[in-house]
Amino acid sequence: MSGRIASAAVLLGAAALLVYASRPATDPQRTALEADLARERQENSRRLAVIGDRLDRLDVRLGKPDGALEDLGKRMDAVAVEVAGTDGTLRGLRDAVARLKKDASRDAALLDRSILRPSVQVCGHGSVGGGTLIRSERDADGTYGTYILTALHVVRKSGDRESTVPAPRPPVQVKIFSESGEAEPVESDLVLLDDRRDLALLKLRTTRYYPIAARLASRERVRETTVFTPIYTVGCPLGHDPLPSFGEITTLHKEVNGERFWMMSAPTIFGNSGGGVFHRETLEMIGVSAMICTFDNPVSTPVPHLGILVPLDSVFDWLRDNKYAFLYDVTASAPAPSGSAAVPAAASGK
Repeated sequence: MSGRIASAAVLLGAAALLVYASRPATDPQRTALEADLARERQENSRRLAVIGDRLDRLDVRLGKPDGALEDLGKRMDAVAVEVAGTDGTLRGLRDAVARLKKDASRDAALLDRSILRPSVQVCGHGSVGGGTLIRSERDADGTYGTYILTALHVVRKSGDRESTVPAPRPPVQVKIFSESGEAEPVESDLVLLDDRRDLALLKLRTTRYYPIAARLASRERVRETTVFTPIYTVGCPLGHDPLPSFGEITTLHKEVNGERFWMMSAPTIFGNSGGGVFHRETLEMIGVSAMICTFDNPVSTPVPHLGILVPLDSVFDWLRDNKYAFLYDVTASAPAPSGSAAVPAAASGK
């Protein structure tokens, strides 16, 4: 590069000589001008040499790796990667939100079909409670039989064994709700009851098929239930149509009159009795709401988050011991229709 600069200096000097040589001048003037040109040429050569030296040093520096520059380059690359990653993360979050919105609408339909549609309103004589449609299949006689599980105290007057009302007992009114929310009243018969468990089994007086039965959890699933298991409960609080609430299982060891119950934190109140309790993740039925705790000082006050339920394995035992295992076990056979009145659990040897 310094060679190129020297050549440029020579050319500049030659050009200057030509310019001054073309001007007319006396010999003393020419001598003075030539001396000035020589000094100027020398000064320009020195300046150009300094510039060339600086350029040479810059060439050498640029030709060698610079640690600071390399470090800066790496940091810039890292920032670029981070920015790209952040952008990808944001896109992922946006996609996840979009999926959640889509799933929310789908889950609402799934929840409606799985826990609300099977839930019914049971109208006893002077009381209202919940219930769950657990089976609608062909019976041994070829007609469809539809069964409702509820709490005995909801239909107590219809199933009072000391009642003076002759058989057949008065029917129990059940309201089944369509997808649009319209209620269909149907009469039913009390076919099985259990005082200690506070359970009642109803059979609708219709041969119509209802494709809305709840999915019953297996015994294995019930055994897997622990404290903090998330749940939904559905009932008819204060006489409303079936309404859901959610909470968790709070204990598996609640004894009432010598019988084993569970407790839950899902808010329940009068009218929830008999309604189903569902596993929040699988949407399978795992129990039947039976009662709530009260604080009795000095006035009895219900405590909604201290609900008591019958676990489904206890329901299975009750149905099995009374020849109704076919309601939850597809390998069990349904008994031939007898037309008899409600059978208390005590009458079956329990």
